[in-house]
Amino acid sequence: MIFDQSPPLRPDRRTAGAEKEIAMPTIPLPERPSVEQLKKQAKALQRAVRSGDPRAVALIAEHHLGSVGPLAGFPLGSAQLVTARRYGFASWSRLRRHLEDRVVDDRVVPMPPVPAGRFSLTVEDRYGVRADWVSADDIERCARAATDAHPDPAQWRPVLTARQNGVRVVAFSSPAGPLFGELTPTTVTLSRTAPIHAGGEAAPAEVLFHTTFGTLAGPVSPEVTRLGLERPADRKAREAAVVAGGVFVVPNAFRVTPAGLVVRVNGARVGDLVPLDALPDRAVGVVDRPAPRADRDSPAGRRLAAVIAAADAPPVVDPDQWVPGVHAQLTAAERIQLGRYGRLLAWHLTGADEPEDPFVFDFGPRYGPVQDFAVRGATVAATRLYYDFHDNRSGALAVVGLVDDPRVASIVLHGERQPSLAARIAGGTFLICGPELTELSEQGRVIDRLTVRDSAGTVLEDVPYQQ
Repeated sequence: MIFDQSPPLRPDRRTAGAEKEIAMPTIPLPERPSVEQLKKQAKALQRAVRSGDPRAVALIAEHHLGSVGPLAGFPLGSAQLVTARRYGFASWSRLRRHLEDRVVDDRVVPMPPVPAGRFSLTVEDRYGVRADWVSADDIERCARAATDAHPDPAQWRPVLTARQNGVRVVAFSSPAGPLFGELTPTTVTLSRTAPIHAGGEAAPAEVLFHTTFGTLAGPVSPEVTRLGLERPADRKAREAAVVAGGVFVVPNAFRVTPAGLVVRVNGARVGDLVPLDALPDRAVGVVDRPAPRADRDSPAGRRLAAVIAAADAPPVVDPDQWVPGVHAQLTAAERIQLGRYGRLLAWHLTGADEPEDPFVFDFGPRYGPVQDFAVRGATVAATRLYYDFHDNRSGALAVVGLVDDPRVASIVLHGERQPSLAARIAGGTFLICGPELTELSEQGRVIDRLTVRDSAGTVLEDVPYQQ
């Protein structure tokens, strides 16, 4: 089965044929666009259309260019299409891929090195890839998980380490073929080795490793330089893979459904469907470093457990170890639940018409020239999120983060553009929000600060709100 996906379209480009139809007024992308931010815009548009908001309905008439059926059942895919077209892209997939790729003479090529002051996230940046390297601790954990069916660990040679959302995926070469390990703080999962093809031509890419926590990996042929994986007809589960050293890796991507998996090689306009029965069984890790189970008896604990259990794009690692954090009402219709696990912060927004997976932010070590926005102090760490989308835009901002010092009793955001706002603190997490909070300075002169105090009112630190 074939699924079509064209290369991404530059926002200012107008092409012949059907794509001329989208040559209409567009708006610029945000200064630092993210898939998470754009997904929330699309979901906000979907809610507005279903409620009959005349401005949202006008946007659909302007950008959708086709029948959408009853507005009460307006689908998320159509909302994503309209969101993409408002920014000048022919489709949602092109908008997503624009964050990593560019088009030159109709060919998709990797983005060039990032100029100073510019934001462009590569696949290697996103997954914190370190080539030809695996930590000694990860090698030891994988070696202990090896069985007689695996080659001798003394013959393993590091190919790469990639990480996302608390998962580290390591790749080795060996005389029997490539070998993969997935590691979380409590578990380790080891793949089988690649089969030796006797005669015939091997596929350009083979999924050898598919885990409970959504990692996908396998060998690739030498001509493969780019690879994409996706669940058929699932726009939220489409991921670019790291390709290096004869293997591909996507850490903590998604669970494969009974519909199978679509594989796209070298930016192809079409992809091949791999049936579920042609994939290896989903590997389940063994617990090699047990940890106590977090609170699951309180209302907050039960609420966070339900959120984690429902997540599949990507799955949440080590689900029993997440500690419930702040739970708060953001708007009349929107609530937020925070959770913490080590240096990971998760947030889950409710109030939308469709279920939404939690978003996981990693405050741990990052590798690469471009990183997600994060503020790191000695006692707290923080990032930002957007909510309360209207007319496909959000004017509401919240600061969320981790509390890393037990002495912290209060956190106050001070700035020149809004009144001081105090944080809510719970479970090693904090939240600062309010209708006045619409803008924060992330570059240039420092005008916003987080003042952290202990229970006696003594200032523990004054953290500039800048990366």
